[in-house]
Amino acid sequence: MNEITAEAPSEPIQDLPRRLEGYREMLLANLVMAGEIPAPTFQEQARVEFVKQRFVECGLEQVSSDAAGNGLGLLRGRTGSRAILLHAHADTPFPETLPHTLNVEPGRVVGPGVADNALGVAALITLPTLLEHLDIRLDNDLVFMASVRSLGRGNLEGLRAFLVTTQLPILAGISIEGVPLGRMDYVSQATVGAEITCRVDPDHPVEAGAIPALNQVLTQLRAMELPAESHTRLVLGSVAGGTSYKSPALSATLRFQLRGDADPVVEGITEQIVAICDAVARSTGVRVAFDVIARTRAGGLPDDHPLVVRTRRILEALQIEPLPPTHSSAASVFLERQIPSITLGVSFGAHRGEPSEYVEIPPMLKGMAQLIGVLKAVDGGCCDRH
Repeated sequence: MNEITAEAPSEPIQDLPRRLEGYREMLLANLVMAGEIPAPTFQEQARVEFVKQRFVECGLEQVSSDAAGNGLGLLRGRTGSRAILLHAHADTPFPETLPHTLNVEPGRVVGPGVADNALGVAALITLPTLLEHLDIRLDNDLVFMASVRSLGRGNLEGLRAFLVTTQLPILAGISIEGVPLGRMDYVSQATVGAEITCRVDPDHPVEAGAIPALNQVLTQLRAMELPAESHTRLVLGSVAGGTSYKSPALSATLRFQLRGDADPVVEGITEQIVAICDAVARSTGVRVAFDVIARTRAGGLPDDHPLVVRTRRILEALQIEPLPPTHSSAASVFLERQIPSITLGVSFGAHRGEPSEYVEIPPMLKGMAQLIGVLKAVDGGCCDRH
């Protein structure tokens, strides 16, 4: 067997994209077939069933769905004493009513959800065939999972439910995202994603409507002093309200995310925001509701953790420029179970979150090669020596 290790990544690792060249069309076919199945959060089952079908065709064992609806398959290792979890979230931010046609163009694939996260799912279901082609068998079991309920209000419930209920000794987690190639996210910030909705009581109408009340909330939020030492930021994401230009809005909603490096700081500021909502409600007579969509905790791996160091070496050997680490929600979930994890991207792309979203084809095999290299590094024990 041709050993692919992270101890000396410069020789076999850098040759992997060439050796995988014959499987580019398989990866693209899996990308198109998976991506053209709508999978909005909480409605992912059709895509999960497709993933399970592919798992069966790849020869994985124990192909099934768990209680949360995650699609699972098992590739047994030589010893099977522990397991590595390789997962890609199956859901997308696009509604089922939007046409999900993917177009394969010269150099790229275009369509809603192709980067987030159809390419991640395609990588997941192509990888067993690539490991077989390269004659790679791990010592540890490898669990493949297409996770559900990850985005928005899903709040990574699928991944969280699996980690809470599984009896498998999980050695490490690798999360696959479509883009960007070079991301290696291993830290999580404390975050609170929330909605503030102002509603006029039909039985006690307010002449000005809901928008002025929401504007008061916005004004006070922007005036808040956020501690710079904890890198705390308030991201105002979207505002929506009303149905006509000539009638006062009966409701108006603000969506935002509060993020920072310290859990107590984020919690304290969240309490201040709730107090602002209560005060605006009392002063305007408009109902002001504060609704948390998603939360994560601060933490993750240190920069000198062997998984981080080895992953960086593998990317550099493949001539992939490692990007500065950013916040990874999945890292927070793994952190809750004290499991080291890293999130990797498969290719480059743009227009994420838009129907014109696209991913580039040429870098994809490098993206697959890095996944194989990191799997080998974890299986070789890099998560044991820290």
